[in-house]
Amino acid sequence: MTKKITFLTRHYPPNPNINGESVRDMVKYLEEEFQIESRVICIDRKAEGGGANRQPAGEVLRLKTPYQGENALLRFFTFLYDGFILTKKALQYKDTLIICTTSPPLLPFWASLMFGKKIQWALWSLDLFPEGFYATGMIRKENLFYKWVLKRTYKNKPNFLIALGEEQAKHLQSVYKAKVPYELLPCGVFFYQNKSETPPDWYESDKLYFGYCGNINDAHNPEIIKGVIDALDPAKHRIVLALYGNKAAEVKAYAEGKAGVILVDRVPREQLHFIDIHIVTLLKKWTHIAVPSKAVSAIFMGGSLLFCGSEQSDNWQMFKEAGWFVEENDQIKAQVKSIIKSITKEEVEHRKAKTPALVQKLQNYVLETYKNIANQV
Repeated sequence: MTKKITFLTRHYPPNPNINGESVRDMVKYLEEEFQIESRVICIDRKAEGGGANRQPAGEVLRLKTPYQGENALLRFFTFLYDGFILTKKALQYKDTLIICTTSPPLLPFWASLMFGKKIQWALWSLDLFPEGFYATGMIRKENLFYKWVLKRTYKNKPNFLIALGEEQAKHLQSVYKAKVPYELLPCGVFFYQNKSETPPDWYESDKLYFGYCGNINDAHNPEIIKGVIDALDPAKHRIVLALYGNKAAEVKAYAEGKAGVILVDRVPREQLHFIDIHIVTLLKKWTHIAVPSKAVSAIFMGGSLLFCGSEQSDNWQMFKEAGWFVEENDQIKAQVKSIIKSITKEEVEHRKAKTPALVQKLQNYVLETYKNIANQV
């Protein structure tokens, strides 16, 4: 009898989103190594940046969404609707293992509400909602509707969890109030990636490069990027910024015309190794709610990190030997200035030398998780 899995996700290739790309990689691996057939139920939409263009794998069912704009209220109701139609469609395949991601927001709410205890399902935690709505300031923690949705989301636990890191897994166990079994699957782990031998136009071999490439949004602190811009010595340093998201315009305006700043539309993944120190930021109130994939991508491409957030974050817990830590407080710029003033190329190379072992550890997580999921089918 053929083994089958059904995945629920908002994004899926060719949509260039890192979450959908991660689903696609699992689908492809399970098919090739374990002969498991996968069905992916996703939303028919486009995303801005965040991943590579890939061809989809498995059987793909794309459901229509009523809205793809930026109006906050309409987006919220779209999240509700998209999560509902994905979960309802999945009920047609309740004889398979269902892996439910946390994208779109409120998809886990519907899964908890509609799957019950008879359906075998797993929660693949990316960004967590409804907690993310509170973290963005969209809703107060005391709001009765928020409290009800939060309670319902974690009322019926899945058979197992797929978490971005050990700390996020422990957090989820605490909100489920149960020792739910878990697998670890950091987002952004790949097994092969071309590294361009041709330097980009902005590269100068005698400079030390900082970079922030990707989303700068509700969960991120733009002050650390501003701090790096202010602390640069243009004779020694450069910062490459390839930004999108709702705080991108603020940072670009701050950076405009500043010495040592390079603004580009994007940095292809195969060029990330030309950046020495990748800036990663996660506001403390978002700890465990999100685990930025750009940290994993940076480590995978042999870079070091400048991390601003909580020391309890999976990003710091996993990669602290390859980075520098900046405490989230009112002294961010002073901390950054001190680090950059004292930093040497030798120190950077020492931290970058830690990345091969970290990459091997990340890849082992992925392979072990894929194998364990295959055994669950």
